[in-house]
Parts: sequence; structure tokens; C-alpha cells
Amino acid sequence: MSVTAIVLAALSAGPGWSPPVDGPVVAAFRYDEARPFAAGGRRGVDLRAPSGSPVRAACSGRVTHAGAVPRWAAGVSVRCGPLTATHLGVRGLLVRRGARVRRGQRLGVAGPAGRVRLGARVTARRWGWVDPLRLLGGAPPQGAPLGPAPPSERRVRPLRRGAPALRAPAPAAAPARAPAVAWAGALLLAAGLPVGGVVRARRTRRRRSEAVPVAR
Repeated sequence: MSVTAIVLAALSAGPGWSPPVDGPVVAAFRYDEARPFAAGGRRGVDLRAPSGSPVRAACSGRVTHAGAVPRWAAGVSVRCGPLTATHLGVRGLLVRRGARVRRGQRLGVAGPAGRVRLGARVTARRWGWVDPLRLLGGAPPQGAPLGPAPPSERRVRPLRRGAPALRAPAPAAAPARAPAVAWAGALLLAAGLPVGGVVRARRTRRRRSEAVPVAR
């Protein structure tokens, strides 16, 4: 019997399912029975549910599990004819395994994650998960996906008014030029002339010129 036939049989056997919470769908069903462990798969739909809001049974049946669930703290599974409904992200459980529940009966409250996942599986098939929205008489509206914004959407905080603006670094100072006397001395040394002798000759001529009397 195909999955579609089982779902149609479940719908015709009794009243349709109802959403376990009043919030919109924030993550859609994404699953392939041929690849049950494919990356990015989701065996149900996630609905927004504020922490502490009531979680109700999606269908009428017998509780097959009520307790801890990895990654979801706790959950409740209810066998409703050929299908089994799973409610994940529930706290403060009000039912136990083996109890019979009616559609709309409170199972507990939503946890701090802010969402509850509703799943629907063909009981006779281990990996026979189906889209639970096909079973809901009035499917909940679609909401914005939950989760942090991607890094590409983060904004840079603007500069506060009155804060000093960044300045470009000042250019490096040009090296100081050597005095003309130093360059002249370097040229004389390169020519092989004694620097000290030239200076003494200039001083001697200056003294002789000062000793000559000026004509009146």
C-alpha cells in the first residue's frame, strides 16, 4: 500500500488533524524516504510557539511515547490509526505512555526554543514520514523563518556624532641636506687637496689685507 493511499485512508477514517499550536509554520517539511539521513532533511514542520504556550494533540489516539527526545528535550507520540503523530519541543508533560488522548487535548507547554515540530509517520514503515500539512484541515499560515540573521546582513555601526575622524598618517620628513661646507670639504678630499691648508691660507691673506693702511 502506497504512502498516499495510507494518508487518504487516514483522512477518510475520521476527522482531520489540527495544529498543535496557534503559531505559523516557520520551517517546511523536507524529507525523502529513499534518503532518510540526507543533510538538511526535516521530518516534520516547525511551528512558532512562544515558551509556555499550550501544546495540544494533533489527533486522537493512544500515547506511545511521552518523555525525553534527543535535541528536543521532550516530546509526545500519539498513534492515530495508521499514522503516528509526533510533537517535539514540549515541556511539563501532562500525559503518560498508554493514555488515550483526544484531538485538541493539552499535552504540555512549549519549551524555550520558541518552536514545536509536528511530524506524521506511517506507523507500519520505520522511515515513512509524510508532510503533516496534508493532514491538517486548516493549515497554519506561513511565517518568517526563525534563527539569527546571516553574517552578510549584519550592519556596521555608524560613527558617533562628535567622535574624532580618522586621519591619514603624516608623510615621512625628507632627509636634511648636508651644509655647503661639508660638500666642499668632501670635494677637496676627493681631489687630494688638504682642507686644513686651504683654510690657513685664507686666514693669512685676510690678516695682511687688514695690516695695509688705507689711503686718505
